[in-house]
Amino acid sequence: MANHKLIYALKDGKPISVSSVENGLKCGCVCPSCGETLVARKGTKRMHHFAHHSGGSCEYGYETSLHLAAKEILASAKKMMIPSVILEFTSYKHSEVISEAKEIAIDRVELEQNFGGLIPDVVVYAGGKRMFVEIFVTHQIDEEKLERIRDANISTLEINLSKKRDVITAEELEELLLGDSPEKEWKYNAVAQQWLQRFLDASESKKAVNRSLAAWHIDYCPIKARVWRGKPYANVTDDCFSCEYCVDIFYPARVNCTGKKRISKMADFDIPEEQRIRESDEKIAKKKAGKVEAGYCPFCGCILVERPGRNGYFLGCSNYPHCRFTSEGRLK
Repeated sequence: MANHKLIYALKDGKPISVSSVENGLKCGCVCPSCGETLVARKGTKRMHHFAHHSGGSCEYGYETSLHLAAKEILASAKKMMIPSVILEFTSYKHSEVISEAKEIAIDRVELEQNFGGLIPDVVVYAGGKRMFVEIFVTHQIDEEKLERIRDANISTLEINLSKKRDVITAEELEELLLGDSPEKEWKYNAVAQQWLQRFLDASESKKAVNRSLAAWHIDYCPIKARVWRGKPYANVTDDCFSCEYCVDIFYPARVNCTGKKRISKMADFDIPEEQRIRESDEKIAKKKAGKVEAGYCPFCGCILVERPGRNGYFLGCSNYPHCRFTSEGRLK
């Protein structure tokens, strides 16, 4: 941290900006990390900053000063932008936007409070809820801390300042904290987790069966992705990966599937189940009919061939006798 310049310090136990104090030792400030006396350097050629009176540096002084600055900026601003909240799945299912980026009103902020051993950099209270803000300078939120955040179920923003290798001004920090900055991201969001849990609660856990070296199947697929000798199933790789009802996937052994209830997106929770199933069946039937028109078996995906029958030609699967799909008509 030797190249970073402190812009905030402590004076009489309270955070203060270098722009608000007298020059030199008259500033009466100390390092927020090590407590050493600071000198305010406010010349005309270099950016105003604090320096340790001894001429040395402090490993955590810069980072701690940014935390102090963040608190002052957030407390003074009363408003800040928060990023979009995205519902993401642990499968290949498409994500959904829960809410767009928006401005929130800040009620109050606290610095490094202890929540049962969990100490966030800044706590923001807004609209009756609290949110953690983590300032990433040298260390990101590690997995252990993230697990504690999940257990506490508190939405947490991380603001990445690690790319600022030398100097960050108060103005730049203010924009990163309050604006719609790409350096600001949710590490955990309680609303997104609540939506994900709704999908998981509506899903069935289905164990895959290994039938060959590369074939893992889900028996009794609720949407009948494939059929073999009258028994519906799905191929994990070819079907589940692209299925809108595959919420969670632990390849290759298990999937969580909402196909039975036909819930594929957030809006589906507001649609009666009978209607969801009917509309889904119609869509699936149309998709399978399109495969037949294109010359492919809707049961297994193999090429259809024309076969002579008692009443003329019909279409049959080239994978017969393993697949017994047939359809009236001829190839175009």
